[in-house]
Amino acid sequence: MNGEQITAFLQAHWEWVTLIMGIVSVAGSILNWNWMCDPTGKPDSHRYGRGSRRVQFFLLGIVLIVISIMSWVL
Repeated sequence: MNGEQITAFLQAHWEWVTLIMGIVSVAGSILNWNWMCDPTGKPDSHRYGRGSRRVQFFLLGIVLIVISIMSWVL
């Protein structure tokens, strides 16, 4: 697939992509995945710890899931 095909697919099926990203974000925060929640070496690692990153990813996932569901309902 080239870039145009990928862009066309994402524009046609953005609800599914948003839903999958939301589910991965919620699952990663609940399961405490290292690749997602570990602040070591990140630019703001001195501000945000692992726990606050988990909360942020959880809330982000909920928002993405709600947006995806609302797009199907409306």
